[in-house]
Amino acid sequence: MKRIIIIGGGIAGLSAGIYAQQHGFESVIYEKHSLVGGQCTGWDRKGYHVDGCIHWLTGTKPGTGIYEIWKNTGALDGIDIIQLDNFGTFELGGYTIILWKDLDRLEKDFIKLSPEDTPAIKELIQDIRTAQTMDMPTELPTDMMPVKDLIKFMMSIRKAGSVMSRTGKISCSEYAKRFQHPALQKLFINCMPEGYSIAAFLFSMATFSSGNGAIPKGGSREMALRMEKRYKDLGGKVITRVSAEEIIIENDCATAVSFSDGTTVKADYIIAACDTKVSFDKLLKGKFNDKKFEMRYNNPTDYTLPSCVQLAYGIAADLKDYPTSLYLESEPYRVGATEFKSVGIKNYSYEPSFAPEGHAVILSLIDQTDPDYFYWEKLSPDKEAYRKEKQRIADLIQQKIEKRFPELIGKITQLDVTTPMTYRRYTNAYHGAWMSFMMTPKSKYMMHSGKIRGLKNCFLTGQWLEPPGGLPTAVVTGKFTILRICKKEKML
Repeated sequence: MKRIIIIGGGIAGLSAGIYAQQHGFESVIYEKHSLVGGQCTGWDRKGYHVDGCIHWLTGTKPGTGIYEIWKNTGALDGIDIIQLDNFGTFELGGYTIILWKDLDRLEKDFIKLSPEDTPAIKELIQDIRTAQTMDMPTELPTDMMPVKDLIKFMMSIRKAGSVMSRTGKISCSEYAKRFQHPALQKLFINCMPEGYSIAAFLFSMATFSSGNGAIPKGGSREMALRMEKRYKDLGGKVITRVSAEEIIIENDCATAVSFSDGTTVKADYIIAACDTKVSFDKLLKGKFNDKKFEMRYNNPTDYTLPSCVQLAYGIAADLKDYPTSLYLESEPYRVGATEFKSVGIKNYSYEPSFAPEGHAVILSLIDQTDPDYFYWEKLSPDKEAYRKEKQRIADLIQQKIEKRFPELIGKITQLDVTTPMTYRRYTNAYHGAWMSFMMTPKSKYMMHSGKIRGLKNCFLTGQWLEPPGGLPTAVVTGKFTILRICKKEKML
């Protein structure tokens, strides 16, 4: 029985482990943290639960390919799915705009707000409907598909691909100029982090409105733990609190991995399911760098890495009648190296298990990119200055929440503040990124096989291999990595 070492117990590593066991391999997952899941996690604070990942999950619609992978890996097996009726509420310039899941209702509301923008609104809605036909391959990666199947797949995504090619080079702020109404202009400027292509919004709305972007009940940590259970039930082994230090190379073959506890473990195949920058720079000692990745790492303007400052609050009130996701205009304020003029608030009242009865958890996420990461990296060695800055931001955002909802004054408990350095410390995420390279107007689409040039039996897997990254890319690439190994073993 061939042995596989998997470095990293995030969603990609768990997926690879599950498919390895199902295909008859012996596998072991090594995870540096005390808990599997990687960035798909959550933590408890002061009697509340803070979810650190899922705001909505692609692949929650039965019958879709990703759903079947989630179910097979145990992530969604037997779990209720929470379908929200809107993507978010935006309060902009005295207007309230709700991005309804029901596209007919959304179109009607937009036209009622701004009849003069009817042609642009209808085009927007049609693009979202067309984008709903986009589907990523889940049975085989494109490089393993028979020609007939590849042609069939390319034909199936042709219409959605035309939307991508037409809108992928348009920034959200540029797209906003198509609309005359100032509130709609502000909506499209604020619908995605600054610098994103409008295609990111269109395809996010397409996934959500199709019913394929919903929320697994119980949140992120519980989903990762279900996958771990599935893996162990299949005979897999997880070793936590140990960090991989180096992949040992002999005659162009990865033969073993050395770990922080002083052990060196041999294997027939090694899968790096961790951050790719860690894989190239630390584990492979810079000897097998990849041009596609290096080009992106060296161009942070066009290949921005998204991170965030996340603020968690416990609320001693029932917020079931409050918006689930709310975006407010704000007086300018600075976080990291960036000035902001809006505040986003996520209300987790749909998860009663996250808070004591009659209470709720809310989060505020503040987008951060590379310049912000460098700000936090410089600040963090001074622990007191770092603590004071986090406290300043927590107080500032709390004041903004209380200004909008004065009835909550005296009912808010600050739970936690995470920064890009938190992501870096706990998951080794390059520049604290919680997703892979952003979809910007100048970025180029990358489909990476995970094969490492010059190595015969070592693979990368995870969200960095394909845009837009995130959990669905992680779980799919975990499966595909095992299929590529099966091909090398002549099992397919």
